[in-house]
Amino acid sequence: MATGYEKINKIKNKLRVPMTVKMLAVAMGCGPRTIFRHLDSLQQENCGLHKYKKDGETFYVIQTPEKLDFNQKIVKQLEKLKRTMNDTTPLDLKNRKLIDSVISSMQTTDPDNFKAEAITLDPNYIMDYGPFCDHKAQDTMVSKLLMAIREGFKIRITYKRSNEDSETEVKEVSPIKLIMRIDTLYLIAADDTYPETHIFKNYLVENIINMVQTNNSSIPLREPFNVEDHYKYAFGKYVTTDNPQTVSLLIKSGWLRTQFLKSRFSPVADISINREKNMIVNLKLRLTPDFKTWLFGVLQDVKILKPESLKTEMIEKLKATLKEMKA
Repeated sequence: MATGYEKINKIKNKLRVPMTVKMLAVAMGCGPRTIFRHLDSLQQENCGLHKYKKDGETFYVIQTPEKLDFNQKIVKQLEKLKRTMNDTTPLDLKNRKLIDSVISSMQTTDPDNFKAEAITLDPNYIMDYGPFCDHKAQDTMVSKLLMAIREGFKIRITYKRSNEDSETEVKEVSPIKLIMRIDTLYLIAADDTYPETHIFKNYLVENIINMVQTNNSSIPLREPFNVEDHYKYAFGKYVTTDNPQTVSLLIKSGWLRTQFLKSRFSPVADISINREKNMIVNLKLRLTPDFKTWLFGVLQDVKILKPESLKTEMIEKLKATLKEMKA
């Protein structure tokens, strides 16, 4: 649940564009009284909150265009100081560059721009290594996406699916989280169908060709996003609505035992040791292509106890593979 401090910061981000109390209430998922209380807190902060009337409605905004140059006097003094220097000495050159840097910072209207971002520590950037995965960090558009998530605005993305024959699509979505899942960075977002379906969509960040942050507020969520629920019954990258099944495996090799002990599943894997000191792993998951591919690759190290249908499918797959290799 968001704290009062987080709600105030979220309203500040919303008010980078003019908004009415009604618009803020919809964006924040609360009532007008709560918004008025937050606006009173902002006025006491002296953060540059302004209000004006337009078409019979009262709008609120922080740092309107007329108020952007809040460091104008200091910047002018620095400009005068810079003019007293010349380019004939190394010291003057160094000082001129320093002053230019200070002026650039003083003209920045967004205080967050002064902060260095540690992307991997951002609560909206979830590093989920998944089962048996080596991960690599991808920083494509990460900063822009995280900013849109934090500020609560929709984004317009140009997206091309992994299929080579697919056409590019332009979508407007509400960004929710960034998740590193099995070596791949995903944007989890809600589109216009979310209010009815309550289903989030996954977008490969590497397939986002272009991204623009809009001035439209993100869709309010019915409840906070939960990564465990989103990837429930998932073995790897795929998120489907197929019925989950119980898979029971006897683990033969030591290295695979270690991998299971280190890995994380949702629901949690049931691991036990039988009388013969063999590890038995019971998993509740959906039998997606990535799980079957993984299982086929470790068949010599496991014994499939159930379901019988999965065991039969792997045998048929082995036969087909041997036939292809002999051809």
